[in-house]
Amino acid sequence: MTKTTKKNITKQTDDGWKLFFKRKFDDASVVFNSVLETQDDHYAKYGRACASFRGNNIELAIRDLTELLDADDKNIDYLHTRALVYGADENYDKAMKDLTRLLELLPDNGEAWCDLGGLYLIREDFPSARDCFERAADINKACSFTWLGKGIAALNLKEYRKAIEYLNVSIKLDGKLTLAYLARAEAFFSNNQKKEALKDVKKSLSLDRAFFGEFKETFGDETNNNTENDHKDDLDDEDAIEVY
Repeated sequence: MTKTTKKNITKQTDDGWKLFFKRKFDDASVVFNSVLETQDDHYAKYGRACASFRGNNIELAIRDLTELLDADDKNIDYLHTRALVYGADENYDKAMKDLTRLLELLPDNGEAWCDLGGLYLIREDFPSARDCFERAADINKACSFTWLGKGIAALNLKEYRKAIEYLNVSIKLDGKLTLAYLARAEAFFSNNQKKEALKDVKKSLSLDRAFFGEFKETFGDETNNNTENDHKDDLDDEDAIEVY
């Protein structure tokens, strides 16, 4: 979660955040609860909300974040975090409402545009998803998830060449992004490029060795080992060219 700066943070609250960033979410919650028993510390309450979210206590996370937003309805961190919590709870309408509000306050927030695009993908509104990811890419061209989103949107819009192009960039930025390989494999299959598709499936499975043996038994050595550099197809998108 994004760390929020507040004045007069007690050492105990600060210790809770240190535990949170060490991924000791239950321990962090204990510390934040201790603080909140004695004082109404918004930073501790936000910490408890984040720890609750990571510990799958969605109800408490939403309650704390709603109370925080009642007191400060323009807080970007609170809005973004609650949107993520709502999304995890599959309450997509409320998640979109919070992200829309956030982007009204801070239209250059690339991460929020990317998250909003993800919600549109879930709702199968692929043109809107594409628009969101394009806005995110305009803000930050170096985010692999933004290019992944552009690729998935293009794939669902049956723009297979563009999908491959965008997913090439995503993989160039993060060579371990399994979903990008799987999405590119689907784009290759749809574009009648079976050999390339199977390479990507094999690569995605190699990132999870538990499934690789089964795949190899099925397809044998039909594919060769490859890297993301094998798919530097001609690029049409100006942003993609810039990344390369």
